[in-house]
Amino acid sequence: MNYSIQKIMIWIDEVEEFMEKNILNIAVLSDIHGNYIALKACIDYLEDKSIDAFCFLGDYTGEFPGIEQTMKTLYELRDTKKCYFIKGNKENYQIDELGMDHPEWDDYPSTVGMLRFAYEHLTKEDIEFFNSLPISMTIKTEGMKDIVICHGSPRKVNEKFAIKDETLKEVVDECESDYIICGHTHIKMETICGSTHVWNPGSVGASIDVPYSYRFMILHSDNGEWKPEFISLPADTERIVSDMKEAGLYEAAPYWTGFTELLVTGRCGKYTHAGMLSLAMNICYEKKGECNWPQIPEECFAEAFEIIQKGDA
Repeated sequence: MNYSIQKIMIWIDEVEEFMEKNILNIAVLSDIHGNYIALKACIDYLEDKSIDAFCFLGDYTGEFPGIEQTMKTLYELRDTKKCYFIKGNKENYQIDELGMDHPEWDDYPSTVGMLRFAYEHLTKEDIEFFNSLPISMTIKTEGMKDIVICHGSPRKVNEKFAIKDETLKEVVDECESDYIICGHTHIKMETICGSTHVWNPGSVGASIDVPYSYRFMILHSDNGEWKPEFISLPADTERIVSDMKEAGLYEAAPYWTGFTELLVTGRCGKYTHAGMLSLAMNICYEKKGECNWPQIPEECFAEAFEIIQKGDA
C-alpha cells in the first residue's frame, strides 16, 4: 500500500474512533472545589438518569476538605463510564507547585493555606493526571453537533469570556462550534451568540448563585441538537461547615475558610473568594503602598472579611 494512502487511512480510523456513538445524555459538572459532599449528592442524583457520559470542567480541588474522596470518585467514574476531563485554574496552581512548602509564605495563611492543604491531600498520580488534561476539548457524537468544553475559555483556563460581549464574540468566532460549555464563574448561564449556544452549569461545590446549592446540568440529545437541563440540588450546609471545622481548615486558612462559610450559608453578598482576595489586596496597597501576592497580611484579610460580613461594600 502507498505510504501516503496508508497514513490517510490511519487518520480516518482515528477520527472514526473519536466519533462517539450512542451518547444521548451527558452530565456536565464543574468547579467541585474538593466538596465531596456536593459531588456525591450530584452523582447519586444521576444514578438513575440514563447518563451515557460525564464531562468534568475542572477545579477539582479548592476550598473544601474532601479532596481525596473527590479524586477517588473521579477515577472510579473514569474506570466505569465514558468521561471527559478538562483542566481548571486550581489544577494549574498545583502543577505549578504553589501548594508546596514555601517557608517565606508562612505568615500568609489566608492566601496560601488552602493551596497547601490541597497539595498535602493530593498524590503523585493526581498531579500527573492534572498535567495530562487539556484546557479545552471537542466532543464529537455521531449524528449530533459538536460541543466545545472548557473551564474558563477554549483559549485560556482562567478567562471569563462569556461575561463580556466583546470576548464572547471573539471566542465564538474562533471556535466555530454550535455549543460551548464553560465553568469557572460559578454562575449558571445560558446565552446565544450568533448561532452558538454558550452554557455554564454553575458550580457543584462553590456556587455563588442564590440560594447556595449544588449545580450542574444534563445535556439531552434532540434530533441532532443538544438541549440543556439545569439541575439545582439543596445543600447540606451544616454538614459542609462541620467537615471544614473537623478538617482544620479554619486554622489552615483562617479568613479564606471563614468566607467559604459565608458563601455556603448565603451571607457573602455579591462577593466571591476572588472578590475577597481583591478587596484584601486593595487594603494592603492602601496601607503599605504596594501589594504582591501572596504577601497579603492577615490584618488586611481580617478587614476585608469584616467588610463583607457586615455587608458594608
